[in-house]
Amino acid sequence: MLIKFHCPNCGQKLRVPDDRGGRKGQCPKCKSTIAIPDSQKVADLLTPAPATDRPEPRDGQPYKLTFLDAPQKTTHQNQPTEDKDESDPALLCTQMPLLGSVRSQPEPPPQRKCPWIIDIFLYPMSLLSLAILALCLVVPLIVRILLLASGPFILITFFPGWLIVILLYVYAFWYFSTCVRQSAEGHLRAPSTIVETPGVWEILVQFFRAIVCLFFFFLPMTIYLGRTQTFDVVFWLLFALGMFLFPMGLLAVTVFDSFTGLNPIFVIGSIFSVLVPYCCIVVVYFGLGFLLTKIGPLWKESRELAYISIGGLFYLLLVAGHLLGRLYFRYQEKLNWQI
Repeated sequence: MLIKFHCPNCGQKLRVPDDRGGRKGQCPKCKSTIAIPDSQKVADLLTPAPATDRPEPRDGQPYKLTFLDAPQKTTHQNQPTEDKDESDPALLCTQMPLLGSVRSQPEPPPQRKCPWIIDIFLYPMSLLSLAILALCLVVPLIVRILLLASGPFILITFFPGWLIVILLYVYAFWYFSTCVRQSAEGHLRAPSTIVETPGVWEILVQFFRAIVCLFFFFLPMTIYLGRTQTFDVVFWLLFALGMFLFPMGLLAVTVFDSFTGLNPIFVIGSIFSVLVPYCCIVVVYFGLGFLLTKIGPLWKESRELAYISIGGLFYLLLVAGHLLGRLYFRYQEKLNWQI
């Protein structure tokens, strides 16, 4: 699980593992040293209420006991009382078991029910992810049929129809980012509820960050292609470089909720700290990129087959997002991102 809070200096939204609660870290945006809040507030539970808030005893009766109060003995005026030293080590030792009983133990991480090579492909098997997958298949087909049937009114139905399709794909990509983030927290299945779905603006911001991340790492390839108009060796080397850096940059932008993850020095350093498992994930993203290039020619042959291919690609994209989030969950100590 992660502790979510904001930097007190710049307001940046931050996430850290719960085992780092109570420590200090550096804000990735303003570079100031801040204290990470503790996720378990034990002191608040053990602090008794002020004496002024307690009701006055009547007729020499003791206070009404609560679950944090110790039984009180009534004393007479003529009976001498003993003053106990509150710093007595024996008294402190008697309070130690109470601390242990109040502090809850961290929940163990969930375990896979199937071998991991099979279970990762079952990750999108949730109600919401399957519903989004069905909508990505059905809605474009319905819009295309309506456009063909609209005849002379095609200009009236064209923009609203394709606006719905674009918004659906934007939401689907936000859902992909949510899968990466929750997998980084240790989840083994895609989110199955829309209760935590944010507003339209936050969805658009998340989509904009992903697009900026994509253009940032593939900008050299795009500039070279625009100038030379050739797919030579240099072009493919630039493409391979962008594909190699993009997954780690996307993971950092998603976890940090900021463009801080686009720092090339930060991205390269993170890659070399987990080089072997990261290269396996890069191979998966190379395969998705290869499949994406094969969908283009299908638009000329069969639009329906192209839509079905996009649905299958979205399913595999959720699997790849799950693997990317699990990379952070499993190797967060080696990544040493702190915040």
